[in-house]
Amino acid sequence: MEEKNELRKELGLFMATALVIGNMVGSGIFMLPATLAQKSGPGATMIAWILTGIGSIFLALSYANLGSRIPKTGGPYEYSKLAFGDFTGYMNAWLYWNGCWIGNAAIIIAVTSYLGFLVPQIASNSIIGFISSSAILWIFTLLNIFGVKPAAQVQTASTIIKLILFILFIILAGMSFNVENIFPLFPQGKGINTIPAAATATLWAFTGLETASVTGGEIKNGEKNIKLSTILGMIVAVILYMLISFFSMGAMSQSELAVSTTPIVDIFSKILGTDIGIYIGILALLSIVGTTIGWILSTARVSYAAALDGMFPKCFGKVHPKFKTPYVSLIISGVLVNILLLMNYTKGFSSAFTFVSLLATLSYLPIYAITAAAEILLVIKHKAKINLWNFLRSSIVPLMGFIYAVWAIYGSGAEIIMYGFLLMLFGIPFYLYITVKNKDRIKSLREF
Repeated sequence: MEEKNELRKELGLFMATALVIGNMVGSGIFMLPATLAQKSGPGATMIAWILTGIGSIFLALSYANLGSRIPKTGGPYEYSKLAFGDFTGYMNAWLYWNGCWIGNAAIIIAVTSYLGFLVPQIASNSIIGFISSSAILWIFTLLNIFGVKPAAQVQTASTIIKLILFILFIILAGMSFNVENIFPLFPQGKGINTIPAAATATLWAFTGLETASVTGGEIKNGEKNIKLSTILGMIVAVILYMLISFFSMGAMSQSELAVSTTPIVDIFSKILGTDIGIYIGILALLSIVGTTIGWILSTARVSYAAALDGMFPKCFGKVHPKFKTPYVSLIISGVLVNILLLMNYTKGFSSAFTFVSLLATLSYLPIYAITAAAEILLVIKHKAKINLWNFLRSSIVPLMGFIYAVWAIYGSGAEIIMYGFLLMLFGIPFYLYITVKNKDRIKSLREF
């Protein structure tokens, strides 16, 4: 399918898969053992991982199927626009773009947190922490402006380091596993009723499952490789998450995990000693760096695709004449991330990460639900005869994904849902302005 843009198709299957894995397996798993220990007990945590893993697989299959049929940059924006029209497409682009730059703040907080393990002044001084996080943000924004290929190469190298580090962690944490650390499975105040909240937190680790579809216009042989890279990335991520979370809870007590700002490195240090832990901290930092690069890349692509259709301001669609990247979109997103970092710089790294990651996750959940619904509509409309049996048989996978996304929204809690709803409403005035400004739409409105 021919793409109406200037982006280069430079990503093969290996790099696309590395991008999916790198975006998914990143700051979430490095920080979530602490977040989950604060929210739930070991039993509720593992049930949450299982439910999230199953639900995310259903959602990923929707993206894989749609990506192979519609291999265009913009992913969820393109699918929802095709299925439901301009307004729904715009809202998906609006929420995804906001979720991305908000999520980028969480990822950079995680990078700065691990950097603070190596340089204590960063962790102890909020001003130094803010300056460090800002420097990280703009270094990797510039790297993305210089081209998708160098960014993807750094992401690929980081993903390889990450996989080696996690395999080593699983082996060592397994050897140091203490059964007493996971009992009681459902302690008082952290029982079965905490599963929805834990599931929403674990979903942050699976955001990124749509990465290949978002960058579809830059993937070689997109009809085949978008689907393959999504499925391969999900398989690797689910296996790693389950093992890392379980062995983390066995290698360190819940009370220690709950107050840790660098749980993975702290467990390594506990097993191997502080001196070795410093080197592990460096590897962990390099691992999260790849996630930072991948998410900054993804943030610009949906707003770029929406700008090409006149659904976002034209400046988001500007492509650098030399590097062929949406540089204006990257810069605007970077400025917004920097503002959010400034607003949160007085908070501790762990508290700031928890709040920002939850808000970003809630931005993605309606998109996941709408994308699953879009697959149902795009598949069903080609059926010659529709009845209840045909509908259920044809749409069982996206329907399960849709149900899971709705349940996860419920688990976010009233405060986060309120912020997410307000974020959706804030997008409407921008849509009205863009619609009014677009002369073709004005003409259709007058005819109406």
